[in-house]
Formats: sequence, structure tokens, C-alpha cells
Amino acid sequence: MVSRTRNTLYGVIILMVVLTAVVPVFGQREKVGVFVQAAVPVPAAQLDILKSYANQHCAIITGCGVASAGELMYAQRLTNTYIGNSVPLAGMRKLAQALDADHLIVFRIVRWESDISFSPERSLLFLGVSSFLGDSVKLLTSPLGLLLGLDKIATVGVFVTVFNPSGDIEFTTAVTAQDKPLFSLLTADPTEAAKKAIDAALYQLAVSL
Repeated sequence: MVSRTRNTLYGVIILMVVLTAVVPVFGQREKVGVFVQAAVPVPAAQLDILKSYANQHCAIITGCGVASAGELMYAQRLTNTYIGNSVPLAGMRKLAQALDADHLIVFRIVRWESDISFSPERSLLFLGVSSFLGDSVKLLTSPLGLLLGLDKIATVGVFVTVFNPSGDIEFTTAVTAQDKPLFSLLTADPTEAAKKAIDAALYQLAVSL
């Protein structure tokens, strides 16, 4: 009985020591507001996905506390300040104060493209292999050879600006990323390219700030 009580006491002491060490660390976490804005045509559904993605991955990669989507909307309504192609420094200052944020991070999508290219060498290779087959099979595989030569490349460019609570610019970077998976003609997606660009920018921010 005495041994069990002693073990319990030791457990409580260890827990208190751990909490004492951990709580101040969490208390010192910086808070950031993350905004994703499109300067080029981006489907609304994809933009919403990227806003959520940027929030989640900012918290994971930088370790900062990230304002929720509800907090961002409330702060913009409260200050009557909305992130667009340009926001005055006074507006950024008001947003930072409303969010009680140490930094405001604005991801501006400046490029959103899907291009189709043709690789003749791949088609010729396939057609060369199929030439050893019968005429009827070659007739069927010829269109497939042309399709295998087609590639789709999704390219997204993101310009990132970080503001301090005074509304001054602390850091800027531009990142371009591509998505060109296997069977890219069917599966290449600008949203995936945008996610890669956001992650690359966040790694830069984690090192710089």
C-alpha cells in the first residue's frame, strides 16, 4: 500500500515537472493570420480547399498558432478590411490588432494554368513496338500511341507577403510549382500544384521568421 502511494506521488511530481516545462513553451507560440487570395481566376471550391490547406500546414510546418477561418472573417468584418489586390498598411495593422496576431501571411495566387504538350518520342516508341503486331492490332493501338504522347502540366505561382503587427512588410517570396503525375493527361491538377507551392513557401517562412 505504501509502495503504491509512493509511486502515485512520484507520478504526480513527474507530471507537474513536465507541465511546468511544456506550458511556457506553448504560451510563447506566436499567432499568425493566414490569408489566401487569388489574383487570377481560380474556382471557388479549389480556393476554399487551399485556404483550409494553408491554415493546417502553416500550423504543422511553422509551429505557430493559426487563427481560424471564423476569426479571420470576424476580424475582416470588424475592421471593414478585406484582403484584395492591395490593402493599405493601416488596414493590415487593424487586422493584426483584431486577431492579436504576431504576423499576417498573405498567399496571393498569381498563376493558375493547365497546359497540354506532346512528346513525339514516346508515341514513336510505342508505335514502333506495336509495328511488330498484326495489322488489325496496329490499327487499334495507333490512337493509343498518340494519346500516350500527350502530357498535361498544371502550373501554379504563389506570391507570399508577411506583415508584422504594425502593417510593415517583413518578408516576401515567390514560388512556382507543377503537378505532372503519371497519366498526367487525366490526373494533373492545379490544386495539387498549389499545395506544393504553399508548402515550399511555408518552409521558407519557417526558416526566415
